[in-house]
Order: sequence, then C-alpha cells, then structure tokens
Amino acid sequence: MSRSRRHTPKCGICKCDSEKSDKKIWHQRMRAAIRHYLHATNRDEKLPPQIKEVSNVWAFGKDGKVWFNPKYHPELMRK
Repeated sequence: MSRSRRHTPKCGICKCDSEKSDKKIWHQRMRAAIRHYLHATNRDEKLPPQIKEVSNVWAFGKDGKVWFNPKYHPELMRK
C-alpha cells in the first residue's frame, strides 16, 4: 500500500479524517427515536422520526469535500 494513490482529486475540507464517530452517534440517536416511536401508545397520530429530526449533517466533523488540482498538490494524491 505504499504506492497507493487517489483516483479522484478531492478531499475533506477540515482536518477531521473520518466521520465514523459522528455517524455512530447519529445511528444511536436514530435507533433510540425509532424505539421510542414503536413503544408509544398512540402511533396513529404521529409519523416515524425523520433523519433531520435526529441529526444535522452540518454539525459533523467534516464540512464536505472539495476538488483540488493534482498538479499543484501532489502530496494530497497520496492515501
């Protein structure tokens, strides 16, 4: 893997390498909300929880991805 390189020239905007912990917390909250919904007595009046009710993608560690020019930044092409 010492010679592995990116195929597409894009990377995350912030210093955060992974959103694994953010996704783990989000899934825990979603499962808890669904569990709460299933145990509610009056399910007919309320809809199941939606993704936007439980999480906010703008609060995650990475704010998104950006394209870069591999000619000017060859070090970013390394994995």
